[in-house]
Amino acid sequence: MKKILTLFLFVAMAATSYGHALWIETNTNGQKGVAQKVKVFFGEYGTKEIDSAAKWYSNLKEFKLVLTSPNGSKQALKTKAGVFHYEADFTPTQDGQYTLSIVHQVKDLYENAKIDYYALANVFVGSAKLADQLGNDVTLSIAPAQTSFVTGQESAHAVKLNQSAFKNQKLTVVGPEKKSETINTNSNGLLNFTPKQKGTYFLEAFYEEKKSGSQAGKNYDKIWHVATYTRQAL
Repeated sequence: MKKILTLFLFVAMAATSYGHALWIETNTNGQKGVAQKVKVFFGEYGTKEIDSAAKWYSNLKEFKLVLTSPNGSKQALKTKAGVFHYEADFTPTQDGQYTLSIVHQVKDLYENAKIDYYALANVFVGSAKLADQLGNDVTLSIAPAQTSFVTGQESAHAVKLNQSAFKNQKLTVVGPEKKSETINTNSNGLLNFTPKQKGTYFLEAFYEEKKSGSQAGKNYDKIWHVATYTRQAL
């Protein structure tokens, strides 16, 4: 019985860590000349388990929040720690698509796995057109395939692994009511779903890469790529 309980505890711990992710929250629609607040969280979005910023795992506090402007220029935003999140802001100066991104390699291994986090979000200002602003440094990504995201209308998001379509793969979608559902991408790597109510939607993709290596003096035999994307339905 003791062995069985220990096994259950191990599985529960693994599942909890597996579900942890880094994500960005901000208003999807912005205005020129108006400050845009940005928050960065770590935890389990679907179960509302948000880790205290003071206790973030490993070197997560060293993340860099990068803003890519419509003209392609990039800048690292200064962040400030709150109780359950980090916060930053920027003021849009032009119409178009702004991309917020975090690409972070976790220093410490978990169960012989190296973890790479990719947190993504967009801000659309004025008559914005979609643009691929991520580049090759994002191994696993989620991006909108259309600027509109309206309740009751089907919306598409492009999911890519190493710049190629992430075909027929399971993704997690969590709506404003915090109910989690699993939706597969299609043969073109598109995630199609219809938002049922207004509010923030959380999308998460996961890929386990079978690859061995060494990091911080320890060996790993796989890499967990975890990508998140958040946006608001109108």
